[in-house]
Amino acid sequence: MTVADASVVVDMLLNTGASGGGTLAQRFARGEAIRAPHLLDVEVGHTLRRFTLRGEISVDRASALLDILAVLRIRRFAHTDLLPRAFALRSNVSMYDGIYLALAEMLNAPLLTGDAALADVPGCTAAVEILPVGAATG
Repeated sequence: MTVADASVVVDMLLNTGASGGGTLAQRFARGEAIRAPHLLDVEVGHTLRRFTLRGEISVDRASALLDILAVLRIRRFAHTDLLPRAFALRSNVSMYDGIYLALAEMLNAPLLTGDAALADVPGCTAAVEILPVGAATG
């Protein structure tokens, strides 16, 4: 079981990472259980919106990617139960990142992310695996 954050999911959807998205895609292909907070969908949508506003991807492509996101085998968890732990990490990470870390701690599962800053958050017991993600939008 693995917790995935928005950075690696967006990377996989856009097929931009030589290793990041590929590794997450390989985990799906192996049938590995992927978990995420409900926040994932909002963050992925926010990123796709930003790409469309910049003209980096078309609205049609973004809509298609959101359709794919909706059917990915990711079990989502409500973030309301994770808020106290995320807030406890507030001095070192944003609430958004804290939600992913709190879920990883709760499930005793590693967090897959493209954000190297999450690898060594003081006070956090979650294992974090950094996956290189692409900068291009494909």
